[in-house]
Amino acid sequence: MGTAAAEKAAISFMEKLNVEILSSDTASAYVGEWRQLAANCLEPNVFLEPGFALAAARHLAKGHPPHFILVWESAARRKLLGLCPVALPRPFLPFARFWTHAQAPLGTPLLDRDRGEEALAAIFGFLRWREPKSAGLMFPSLPRDGPTARLLIALAAAEGRPVHRFAVHRRAVLTAAAGQDRGLEESFRSKRRKNLRGARRRLEAEGAVRFRLPSEPEELAIEAERFLALEAKGWKGRRGTALLKSPAQANFAKDVVGALAGERKCRIARLDCAGRPVAMAIVLKSGDRAFFWKIAYDEAFAAFSPGVLLTLELSHTLLADRGVALVDSCATADHPMIDHLWRQRMTLADVLVAGDAGGKRFSMAVAYELARRTLRGLLKGTVRRLRRLKDKASKRAVVEHVIH
Repeated sequence: MGTAAAEKAAISFMEKLNVEILSSDTASAYVGEWRQLAANCLEPNVFLEPGFALAAARHLAKGHPPHFILVWESAARRKLLGLCPVALPRPFLPFARFWTHAQAPLGTPLLDRDRGEEALAAIFGFLRWREPKSAGLMFPSLPRDGPTARLLIALAAAEGRPVHRFAVHRRAVLTAAAGQDRGLEESFRSKRRKNLRGARRRLEAEGAVRFRLPSEPEELAIEAERFLALEAKGWKGRRGTALLKSPAQANFAKDVVGALAGERKCRIARLDCAGRPVAMAIVLKSGDRAFFWKIAYDEAFAAFSPGVLLTLELSHTLLADRGVALVDSCATADHPMIDHLWRQRMTLADVLVAGDAGGKRFSMAVAYELARRTLRGLLKGTVRRLRRLKDKASKRAVVEHVIH
């Protein structure tokens, strides 16, 4: 579609719906309407709840703040039908991208449950008009078989626009399927079940073991501080990736917990031994979905598998909650812990949809993105190898110190 045709299409959509693109500060004026959309959306995404997304834009944007596309039912702005944060095209980014970051492993826009198709079409129509040279729009970590992806693919097919999927992967989820609670332990081999029961008994020998899941906002503010301190004590702290190692990340996490706790959309689980937390986890909620966002444990108790024991307790609790239909692990593919506990999987992909009928611009964007991902993978591999060498050198230095 040429520029003139794209402008005509966008104006046509805006005659029916009101579409605008706002900064995070301006979008924050519509938090009430935003929350209402999140409560009635096609597919829940807690990372796009205003309490999470606005905190991320405030603390994590790193000089490139996102824009928020809002689709309204009319110019009166009474009912919000769609919301999508975007990073607009710039040098070395030939397409628009659903704005996300390392703390938000899901790229699902908020679309009205009944009028999502109209809202999604309006988002694309608006972007084609505003960014006619863009090769398309990328949705990172989009659930492949979810209702949003189905709507997206159907819309692209109807308009003759090609789609390319990158980084197709699967991650663990927990659902309220019949028998799933009993299946948690049954998913283990008998030896692993025996080992976990033994770990629990040994931990109990150290002191009284108690699982807690506080939900009051005042208590959660204190628990958030405890979680940050516990995470910073472990391997993430040594590697420099713990939230507390960055003032921006720490303030972001505190703001998220504070905002979502006030809406009863955040809980912090903890497993205590003798009154001391040995493992903690932050769980977020949106609609009928829960998100196992963060976990940390005390490495002094590593021999007792406190993270696994906490996850089992939390899994039973979430399965018993009739308001939760699915729990997203938010984990990487082939995660060494959660994949052994939760056997069900959700397939995700980074989905690039052409801005027009495709052609050379889209093909070049796909080639560019493939090359960029390949280079990034090589760099990450190099960093991992250097990190392993550093860890070995540190262990060798400790041994030599003990010997001498």
